[in-house]
Amino acid sequence: MHFLCNVTMIEGQTQINSTVFYMVKMVTMSVSCTLNTILSLPLLLVIVRSPSLLRHTRFFLLTHLLLCNNLQQLTWTIKASVLRARECMPVTQCLILCAVSQACSLVDLFLSTTLAVDRLIAIKWPLHYEFLMCPHRKRIIVAAIWILSAVLPTVPLCIILNTIQFNFPIPRCRPLFLTPCLSQTSASVLYCTVVTAVVLPLCFLVILGCFCLLGWDMRASLLCTKRAWVTLTLQIAQTILFSIPFVMDSYLIPGYMHNDALDIATTLIYNLGLTLIPLVYGYRSRELQQRIQQAAHRNKISDPN
Repeated sequence: MHFLCNVTMIEGQTQINSTVFYMVKMVTMSVSCTLNTILSLPLLLVIVRSPSLLRHTRFFLLTHLLLCNNLQQLTWTIKASVLRARECMPVTQCLILCAVSQACSLVDLFLSTTLAVDRLIAIKWPLHYEFLMCPHRKRIIVAAIWILSAVLPTVPLCIILNTIQFNFPIPRCRPLFLTPCLSQTSASVLYCTVVTAVVLPLCFLVILGCFCLLGWDMRASLLCTKRAWVTLTLQIAQTILFSIPFVMDSYLIPGYMHNDALDIATTLIYNLGLTLIPLVYGYRSRELQQRIQQAAHRNKISDPN
């Protein structure tokens, strides 16, 4: 075992009392998960019950994005509840839960990137949209996103679990604290190289490029309306909030710079970015607004009491 790899070293990186820390995390995640479910459920019900909406690529992608967000927040809430009860977690369990969370985060990132590209194609090349985003192609894209997002964290996780020589309980489920313990494996290097240094910047550059092209077209054409600018601004804000935790939790930031306060702040920012997704991509859509109003009106007629 590496001489820096021990419980004392990890406990020395905690600044807040564990009971208080995990109480804050559990309350934060419970509120965020409940709020996100309340916002997402009407959209999911309306889209799933309307085959005509599912034929649209943006609503098909939005459905998977909302499902993934709720799955991720449910996972985080369960992890926070377990840690609140135990105030520690074995290393292997922590690594597995973090791999699941990383997979969901990658699905969110890839779907957000695909949504940005889909919006760009629909506005700039409407005549070629049906060919470029045909039903068969969009299903392949979504399947590839889920498979790739599952493979990227699973490969290093399997390498670590097969080579790890310890499984002591740790007070914080924060894989970056375990970097000295994992220095003998190539998994962390693989994940850093492939995901942090390649995938994340590439996706963010694609999203930024789509926003810039749309903003330029809106400025130079009749599409420059107040509603369009508000929607684009909200999408940019959501992307920024969603991106900050990716960078902070990446291996580009040394483990010793992470602390409990930063962990809580990162969680809050990321949850805010997730909560904005149904508001920006769902409730800003006039078509979805009309479908929700129609569904509410039908329910009101069928239940006069």
